[in-house]
Amino acid sequence: MTYHSQLNLIMLATIIGLAIFLYLTPQFQPESDAAFQVSLRDPDTVQIVRIIRHNEEIILQRLGGSWYLSSPYHARADEVLVGKILNILSANSRQRYPLTNSEEFNLDNPLIEVYLDDDYFAFGGLAPTINEQYLTINQHVYLVSPQYAIWIPVKPLDIVSMQLLNEKEIPVAFEFRDFLLKHEGAQVDGWRINGRMSEHLTAELLNRWVQLWHSSQASELIVDQHKRSAAYPVARLTLQNGGIIQFSALEDDNGAIIFRNDEQVGYFFPHPINRQLLDLYGLE
Repeated sequence: MTYHSQLNLIMLATIIGLAIFLYLTPQFQPESDAAFQVSLRDPDTVQIVRIIRHNEEIILQRLGGSWYLSSPYHARADEVLVGKILNILSANSRQRYPLTNSEEFNLDNPLIEVYLDDDYFAFGGLAPTINEQYLTINQHVYLVSPQYAIWIPVKPLDIVSMQLLNEKEIPVAFEFRDFLLKHEGAQVDGWRINGRMSEHLTAELLNRWVQLWHSSQASELIVDQHKRSAAYPVARLTLQNGGIIQFSALEDDNGAIIFRNDEQVGYFFPHPINRQLLDLYGLE
């Protein structure tokens, strides 16, 4: 082999080796440039979120513009928390690796798996020298803030709304056993009550009680079919959109669990909030 042939082989081997090195080496964006964006997907287009964590599956579904937990049981989801999950779509990274060896990034057995419709994300281990976490999508691995994994719920109840009513559920009538409270006209203070009357039930108090149903946060969520079966009917709410929600409750010395007929979780309210919710005259 001539000297020039040997030189050409050496140069070819060098080029091949350099190409392999560049392929396997993480890509960096210059500081003056934008970082790698892990996805170009618009969060508003996502309809289904599926999460697998600790061998437990959570499925969220967007229905009528609102998010619901659909598995392992049905309940309204906390819209703010769902929004944080979807933040993964806007994550940026200054490093990107090709996914050639999942074990290298602890992605052979991912800590968390997330499906946003058909897009698959998996969270691996933490990088050894920096406080960032490996995230894979579309055969690439990115280093992102561990905050994105922290926002993923650990248990199904972690993503359920703690409120009895969401912002879109606007009541126009509350029907209890001994009174009917209806909203009449366009005025904010247009609540009128039929039933046992009290001079203390001012327009201000009625508005405050209605707002209490919207703003009160349960201290605990309950999934117990036996307790639901033991609950007794307490109220029937008519919504502005024509929908109707039946509420039942189970009370004890500590408070009350309030159930909606269209959900599979119960909302526990301690004293005195439970009494104020279930008895209009509890605010007097």
